[in-house]
Amino acid sequence: MKKLIIAVVVLLGILFIISRFTELQEVLLVLQKGNWLWLGAAFVVLFGWILVTAATFQTLFSLVGVNKSLLQVLRLFLAVNFINLVAPSAGMSGMVVFYSDAQKNGHSTARIMVGSALFLIFDYCGLLTIIFFGLIILAFYQVLWAFEIFAFILFFLFVTAMISVVYLASRSEERLSRLLLKITRFLNHATGILFKKKAISEDRVIRFAAEISEGVKAIQNLRHGWVRPASLTILNKLLLVSILGMMFLAFGTPVTAGQLIAGFSIAYLFVIISPTPAGIGIVEGLLTFALNSLAVPIEAAAVITLAFRGYTFWLPFLLGMISFRSLQS
Repeated sequence: MKKLIIAVVVLLGILFIISRFTELQEVLLVLQKGNWLWLGAAFVVLFGWILVTAATFQTLFSLVGVNKSLLQVLRLFLAVNFINLVAPSAGMSGMVVFYSDAQKNGHSTARIMVGSALFLIFDYCGLLTIIFFGLIILAFYQVLWAFEIFAFILFFLFVTAMISVVYLASRSEERLSRLLLKITRFLNHATGILFKKKAISEDRVIRFAAEISEGVKAIQNLRHGWVRPASLTILNKLLLVSILGMMFLAFGTPVTAGQLIAGFSIAYLFVIISPTPAGIGIVEGLLTFALNSLAVPIEAAAVITLAFRGYTFWLPFLLGMISFRSLQS
């Protein structure tokens, strides 16, 4: 059964590549025209970004009492990223990789869940900060649109909800269960009317609340331990912005710090708030549009966007496929 699941996941990855093969070809053609010195430097920075992301996971897992080597976490992170792209389910499909590894190594799945939730909170708070300044820059250029503000508000509410759940779990498992059950019953009532069936099992929600509370109670020294993951999160975002800047340099296009931050903000706002995995097919158009509205020529904006997505989407995707396969072998 396990081999069948692995085969299905790898097949989904191959089908994903085939379905996006034209876009992948365009990325490869674009990269061939760039300055290889800057493209090589961007690859080194991308590798640094992957290591920093893995180090953030490692730090937060240690806060909940799960100790892993950087290499172990690195392989898990890449595999989780791959799974979330080929089988998108609001990030929950990738949690299967963490659960499987936790069970194999005798770690608490509840602690792994909370460590992963803390990673998302730190990561999203870092993104919210940059996106906020990016929207201010867009407003300064008078190219801020209502749908961008609406997307930012949705993202902010989502992060607030995540923080609230973790905080409530730290205060009272019973209150968290009651709140989640109210939300579940509302959703089940709505889906019962629309689809004649319940969407979520109440027993599963109760178990989820218990696991979250157990994991939160395991957090060690969060009062002082937040400095390292917060610093790594800031470095994470600086590295991603640097990659975008190197794409401008690789294709000989002048750029200002304001254009970089605003363009990056739009790209990653819709990586999160998007109906497609990692904003595939949406971010490409919106980032090109945003850069062009910031006085970047449309041809240069399209080329830079494809190159940036080649580095930050396709390379981690392919590395993730390899990592997932190696973890299961």
